[in-house]
Amino acid sequence: MFTMREASSIVRELRERRGWSQSELASEARVSRSFIADVEAGKPTVEAAKLFDALQALGFEVALRSLDDGQVRW
Repeated sequence: MFTMREASSIVRELRERRGWSQSELASEARVSRSFIADVEAGKPTVEAAKLFDALQALGFEVALRSLDDGQVRW
């Protein structure tokens, strides 16, 4: 299961790989810097759509994979 703690580590790692500040990622994702800070802190109540925007700005997208057969669905 994917947790906010895991998401926070992933977002921070991907942002740092690009050499972006939290403000730069926020600008690219069209969210607030404080939202990015909340994501990276692992705050469990962040809005999923905005998290997806941040991941997309970092060059990634989220797919759904069936736990039964491994089939990926968008």
